[in-house]
Amino acid sequence: MGEEEKAPKAITISYKELGTVSIDEMIHALIEDMKALQGIYNVQYLKGSTLTVRPTNEYGEDIRVRRPTGGPISDIDTHHYRPACKDYEL
Repeated sequence: MGEEEKAPKAITISYKELGTVSIDEMIHALIEDMKALQGIYNVQYLKGSTLTVRPTNEYGEDIRVRRPTGGPISDIDTHHYRPACKDYEL
């Protein structure tokens, strides 16, 4: 079995050691880690990525996030998209 066949299909980037951080700090950490994947590890594309966040208050206590209409929210479908022309080099 070659090294490519043994390689994991996904990479986990853990932020547990950061503790409670602001959204701005998390954005900075994500950007830096994406730059590292690209620059150090030569990762150029991603697919099917999932970001799981645990919302808290400033003291690290869990909070429930609600929709503007009042209902609970547990997932968000992204509004970012990849134009089809990029798949077909149009």
